[in-house]
Amino acid sequence: MATERIRFAQVSDIHLMPETACRWWWMSDSPRRQLEAAVAHLNQVPDLDFVVFTGDLVDQADPESFELFREILAQLRMPYYLSLGNHDVDTLQRKGRFDREQFIRWCQSQFPLFPAPTGYVDYSLSPLPGIRLIALDASLGSFPLPQGVLRPSQLHWLGEHLQVVSEEWLILLIHQPPFISPTQMDAVVFRNYQLQKQAAAALHALLAGHGRVVAVLSGHLHVPKVHVRDGIPYLTAPPLVGPVSALRLFEVDLNPRRGILRYHWVHLPEPGPRPLWHGFLMGRRRDRWGEIPLRARGARSTLLPVAAR
Repeated sequence: MATERIRFAQVSDIHLMPETACRWWWMSDSPRRQLEAAVAHLNQVPDLDFVVFTGDLVDQADPESFELFREILAQLRMPYYLSLGNHDVDTLQRKGRFDREQFIRWCQSQFPLFPAPTGYVDYSLSPLPGIRLIALDASLGSFPLPQGVLRPSQLHWLGEHLQVVSEEWLILLIHQPPFISPTQMDAVVFRNYQLQKQAAAALHALLAGHGRVVAVLSGHLHVPKVHVRDGIPYLTAPPLVGPVSALRLFEVDLNPRRGILRYHWVHLPEPGPRPLWHGFLMGRRRDRWGEIPLRARGARSTLLPVAAR
């Protein structure tokens, strides 16, 4: 049985903004320099197939920062794909900020995005034969409300779409992690806990029924986390903006019946002093690198441990 190997990277929470803009104390002095450093590093990674950016590409949903993002990413030597974060659009459609339609058009200028008929920034494409990349928009409320949840229309579309791509391995991009983490820094995320819990359970049931999931990739928490449920890996990325400026690299061996996901994250140089809580955000050893066995449809549903290296 032939086994294919793919390599890809995840970058999250760039929060690109004008150099003169006011920023939080824990952010990099220059998100632009951090993004340029990430692109330079990715260009040196051998045999990298593609890169995914899991939201909060910019900080204030402003067109100037989006154009700067596109200018910097023009230097990337491999394809890249984008998903929406809560800082990327302003649902109140205030002047000088992107709304969802503008975000979609901006993405379409960089890669083939055909939005799903959900009314949100959801799409599906195949970056490689046998691999299906699905991005889902979980952002809610007025800018930049951190809370996120998938709506029934999105879950309905996903369920129907998974039947069409039943033989492909899935990589899902959702900026807000589907499962609430005890390290969530935004207490407001718990306001609709039951709604989130129900949506997360529905999403997980769809993915478990599909039975070929490489990973569900998120950002938002600014803390690297790894959670494996019923053989499905849910990984939350370290942020590029700091205080831990890092990106994740993945290597996946796949065949029609099984696979293995290997991951580690690369720490980029950080300008300025490290906050006192830097060590906490570095994550546990198993959150920094490891490997996770993947199952195909028909495998017994069990909780699989993360094998740290």
